[in-house]
Amino acid sequence: MAEGIVTTFIMVIAVLVIGLVIFGFSSALLAPKEAFAIAQHQASDLASQTTISVGPFLVSNSQGSLVIEAYDPSYSGNYYVYVFLIPSYLVTSAGVVTPNDQFAVNLPFQIYLANGNLATQTTITSVYDINGNQLYQGSLSVYEIPSNTPVTINIQNVPNAGNGFYVIVWLIYTNGINSFRIGYAYTGLPGVT
Repeated sequence: MAEGIVTTFIMVIAVLVIGLVIFGFSSALLAPKEAFAIAQHQASDLASQTTISVGPFLVSNSQGSLVIEAYDPSYSGNYYVYVFLIPSYLVTSAGVVTPNDQFAVNLPFQIYLANGNLATQTTITSVYDINGNQLYQGSLSVYEIPSNTPVTINIQNVPNAGNGFYVIVWLIYTNGINSFRIGYAYTGLPGVT
């Protein structure tokens, strides 16, 4: 009789261990997908509510400057920004050109806050669109900006005094793990359409 109880107890322990192992594997596989889906939903909500205002691209001595503002009165958090140049003939494709495209011109840039301080710089990877499609894979050095406040972007080594180029501004939301482009804008030299 004692042997039957011991055997039953061992079987119960074995079933529990197998169940916990299966649960652990399932959680390890599903948790990242669930976190991605939640971040994607948050990014989609932000994208539908955020307006990007961008001023003209001013260039002097190969140094470019523009002012942007990401506006959403219901959002008090931060966004991340990356900028790059494209040839003017690609402006109709501004929404699909990415920093790693062969025609993209990635230049050093800094972003200054309204108080004159340099914005915080960080590195993100694997930028997605709000539908979950990967737009960019690799490291991307971005700046953190506050919502509802104008910031100034300074770009170095601008080719041809900016003639023939547009600046693409990517507005990015990240939850620390997943990053989503929630909007983009572009601008050129004053008087260029």
